[in-house]
Amino acid sequence: MHRVACELVARGLSVIPTGGGRLRTAKQPHYAALKATGHTYVNDAGEVKATWRAFQERQATPEELHTWHVEQRARGIGLVTGQISRLVVVDVDKEGLPLLASLGWQPHVISPSGGAHLYVRHPGWYVQSNASKTKASLPSGFDVRGDGGYIMLPPSRNPQGQYRRTDERRALSREDIPEEITWEGQTFQLRSALGLAVPPAPEPAAPVQSAQCWTTYSRNDDRCPMWLMLNRAAEHASVSRNKGAFYLGLWANANGYALEETLGHVEEYLDLVAGVKTTPFPHTEAAGAIRSGYRVAKRDPWIREEKRYT
Repeated sequence: MHRVACELVARGLSVIPTGGGRLRTAKQPHYAALKATGHTYVNDAGEVKATWRAFQERQATPEELHTWHVEQRARGIGLVTGQISRLVVVDVDKEGLPLLASLGWQPHVISPSGGAHLYVRHPGWYVQSNASKTKASLPSGFDVRGDGGYIMLPPSRNPQGQYRRTDERRALSREDIPEEITWEGQTFQLRSALGLAVPPAPEPAAPVQSAQCWTTYSRNDDRCPMWLMLNRAAEHASVSRNKGAFYLGLWANANGYALEETLGHVEEYLDLVAGVKTTPFPHTEAAGAIRSGYRVAKRDPWIREEKRYT
């Protein structure tokens, strides 16, 4: 496992240690290994918990890999999906295999349950992880692992058996995904449901009203003020804090802010969304989502609007 993990990192992929083996925790992150390399946070109850969030932003070091797989003997490897590994993975269970066959796609990995993993090149914008059981726009049996997700890699095992690599080596591109399919009498916008359609330009923030007038811009700057974009981005946090950070990067880029300038406001965004969810949301994760917004084609700047009231 150590040798394979080193090879994967050398190829530019981000990996984490998983339990592996025949235990029911085989698909879970190897918490002891992560703690041994200092990847922890303290929850509201004061408990020290392991986290793998850092590896959504960077690859593991040789020292970390050695600790995980040699010293702690982690028996499984997880691929961190999303921008960091430049891959999105479509996870298809047995229920989805007939549709997979009809699309003519060859799987890259066969899971122990007989399902399939397909690797798709990351499109450059934030791709949300979703499952058909929770998102009706996906065909039955189709899940997607995007930014903030991970999936098991060969030669890892779980209680059902071993993950196996096929002979297929070419990753799919978003253009290989049909925009629309009809399956079992239902029409699906497949490319969009998988997060691989070009995201629409978000609506600009509504103007802020004052006693005399309101305007989307400061009178002293031609750019949209950062506070306005921060507030608008925070409105998306109830759905996804990553998505809000992605939009912040998208809007800031459109409105003439350099990436480093926007990254200087990460803490302000984290403060705005601090009470939305109880799970940790590290600075590195928010910064990574903002960077994803800058990788999308630059949009038009927001337009100054002003209305006066009598």
